[in-house]
Parts: sequence; C-alpha cells; structure tokens
Amino acid sequence: MKLLAKLLFLVLVYPFQSFAGPAITLVLEHVTIIDGTGRTTQSDQTVVIVGGRITSVGPAGPAEHGKTAHIVDARGKFLIPGLWDMHVHLAGVNADPSWSKDALLPLLLANGITGVRDMGGDLSALLAWKRDVESGALLGPHIVASGPWLAGRGKPSPEQVPVANAEEARAAVRDLKQRGADFIKIISLPSREAFFAVADEARKQKISFVGHLPLEVGAAEASNTGMRSIEHFFYSEFVLSFSSQEDDLRKRLLEARKNRDSVAWEKIEVEAGASYSEEKASSLFQTLKKNGTWVTPTLASLDITSHPEAWKLDDSNLDYIPRSLAKEWRDSQSNARTKEGAAQLGRLSANDWKLTREMHRAGVPLLVGSDCLDPFVFPGDSLHRELSEFVQAGFTPMEALQAATRGAAQFLGRENDSGTVEAGKTADLVLLDANPVKNISNTRKIFAVIRNGQYFDRAALDALLARARSAAAAVPPNK
Repeated sequence: MKLLAKLLFLVLVYPFQSFAGPAITLVLEHVTIIDGTGRTTQSDQTVVIVGGRITSVGPAGPAEHGKTAHIVDARGKFLIPGLWDMHVHLAGVNADPSWSKDALLPLLLANGITGVRDMGGDLSALLAWKRDVESGALLGPHIVASGPWLAGRGKPSPEQVPVANAEEARAAVRDLKQRGADFIKIISLPSREAFFAVADEARKQKISFVGHLPLEVGAAEASNTGMRSIEHFFYSEFVLSFSSQEDDLRKRLLEARKNRDSVAWEKIEVEAGASYSEEKASSLFQTLKKNGTWVTPTLASLDITSHPEAWKLDDSNLDYIPRSLAKEWRDSQSNARTKEGAAQLGRLSANDWKLTREMHRAGVPLLVGSDCLDPFVFPGDSLHRELSEFVQAGFTPMEALQAATRGAAQFLGRENDSGTVEAGKTADLVLLDANPVKNISNTRKIFAVIRNGQYFDRAALDALLARARSAAAAVPPNK
C-alpha cells in the first residue's frame, strides 16, 4: 500500500514529466491568452508546448499533434505568463531552510509563482535549491538570490554579513560573487564611503547591487552609482529624497539615529512627508528612468503589518506556517510594541500609495514583491494581494500583470526567454478560471500551472498544497 500511495503521489505531482523517450507535447486548445506584452486579449487560441518551450501560438483550428500529445480543452480559461515574486525571504529571517524548502517551494508553485528573487538568506541552501530546481530534481519556482545582505551592524548570520568600513564592504562583494550570488543586497551600511565602495566593487565584479537606501545617501545619488533596484517606500531614507527640506531633515535624522531618539525620528518622518516637492519628485523620477533603477514598493506587506487588528488568527494560510511561527505571529497581535510600530507604519502608508501612483505615471519601472514572511504576509497569497494593491495604486490590471511577468523578466535580463506567452519562450504559465484583466483578483482562480512544460492540473496543485501543509505541520515546536 505504501508503494501504491507513493506512485499515486508521483502521478499527481509529476503528471507529465518525461522520464525516457521523446519530449511530450502539451497542447492548450481554445484558450484565451493574455500574453504579457500589453496586447489585447486573444481569444480561441492554440498553444503548443514541446520540451519545456512554447513552439507555437495561434488561432485554434484543426491540427495533428501526434498520438502521445496531451491535449487540454481550455475553453473558457485564461492563460497568463508565470508570475514572479521579486522580494521574498525563503531561507532566512523567518524561514528556516530546515523546513522552508519543503513547505514554501510547493506552496509558491501552487499559487502560480514560477520565479522568485530571494532578498536575503542562506546562500548555500538557496544555490542548492536553485540547481535542483533547474535540473528538475526539485519542484519549485526559478530562484535568483543575493544570499546574505550587507549590514552596518549586527552579528554574522546566514542572512547577513556585517561590514564595518569600505574595505570590508568591498571584500564582502567579492566573496559573495565568488560564492555564486546572483546579485548583492544592502540593508544598511556604516557610512557613505562603504556605500560607494559597494557600488564600485559591484561594477568591477560585474554584479548588480540592490536594497535599502542608506540614510547617508539620497535616491538620485544611489541611482547614479548604478543601484539596480530600491526596496520599499516606507523607510525614511527614501521619503527624504522627495522633500524640499531634504538636506536639513537628513542631518536631523542622522542626529536622531546617533542619539537613538525615536520620538525625534518619528517627528522628522512626518515632516518629510509633509514637505513633499513635486519638482524634486519629477527630477528624481527622470533620474531613475534614465539610469534604469527599478523600485519595489512592497505595498501589501506594509498594509498588512500596519494593521495587526485585522489579522485573522484562524486564517487558513496559517496551515502552511510552522506552529511555532504561527504562534509567534498570533501572540504579537496584542503586543504593545507591535501596535506602536504598526501605528507608525500606518501614518506612512498613504505616502507609499501616492509614490507608487506618481512613479507609475512618470514611467519609473516597478517590481511586484511581497516581502514574505513578515507577520501574516503569507508566501504565495501575498503576491496576489500585492497585484491588487498595484491596481488600487493606479495600475490597470493589465499593467499589474505585466509588472509581475514581463517586467520581472526585463529586470533580470531574461526577456528573450521568459515573461510573455510567445513562441520560443520557456513554458512557465498559469491557466486561470476567470479573466484577470476584468478583475485582478482572478489571478487567484488557478485552474492549472505549467512549469517548464510540466502541466499541473487542479488535483496536482492540491497535492502540492497538501505537501506544503504536511511539511509545515511536521516542524518541531521549537523550530
């Protein structure tokens, strides 16, 4: 019986993996395509996939596909490119690699996420998972990863490398490049000199760098050094760059940080938002566009963490989180420090939606990222919520979809291989039961996921979800 159960699981989870012989042809007939290019919806189309690649896309009609072809009648279904979550933490912070691989990778895939950018975690674990995913030995999304971020304080850990000065910053960049990191992330640095050392060394090593803005460096300055993406709006460091009083407020914030004066810090944050300058914003937007600096707003994470009173303690998504972490999140709901921090974030949140809207209007490229696993920011689910937040901030549903598909591919330099539904592209796709262009929340209505040509129907996706729940439930209480 155990052998039979195992075979059944393999059939469900690996339904069309070719273990021998020619690559299996997958054909989606009579499907409506939203291809990610911005073109209007194309109805009654046929998509042919062979060996993990889309070989043809065109109007439905009589055709011979061979006796071994798997043909899906996709009448009434909507095909979109696979989604990318461009800000996750899968092997560090709140995610322990001892459980997160088995719980989070299948969970993400079942939610239509076929690629992730990991923004700080255990590099050895992430690179091992990446190799196994690309070889087909492990089911999960594509992974690009920074490994540990660079920080100006704290102790060494799998998710962070402390650097005390410019030379240590340069050495950390060289080490991470040698270890196989896809890019460098900074979260804080001890000085302006350290920031410019990272920028210079990254350029020399031909590796991009991204992350949080240091308090000592403005957004335009950072963009001019080649910073590839700036993460989060809600930090004071970014908001200052839009203020007509930037220089004065920056000096005062540096002083408040030195004195650990949180009251003064919060007051200055309010002043920064209130002194927003349209002229400065317009100039900064042009700089970001010219330099190809992208921005990841992480709106859903901010919205969730700034409203602990709305956290659902019986949320079904908690089934995918180890019991100890779920308990920690639940307990923190009534914590006074949580409420105090949430109130501060809430005061800043309106500015974040405004900046998202203004940047989008100005043509600054934005990335869709969830910042999971902050409290109640659930992997998979939070990416769909982020898409809805983009629409609330002024994107059309089509534009939001493009940001999470074609935009991610463009940022990663993969636009010739992925990000759209076109012949020659990798077959990472999501088949939906309803039209996301009419309502962006329809990205949650997943009928099937196609990952590198493998077709996961609803039963297979449910098996992946069951696997993720079991992995989370098996984590010892102290993990």
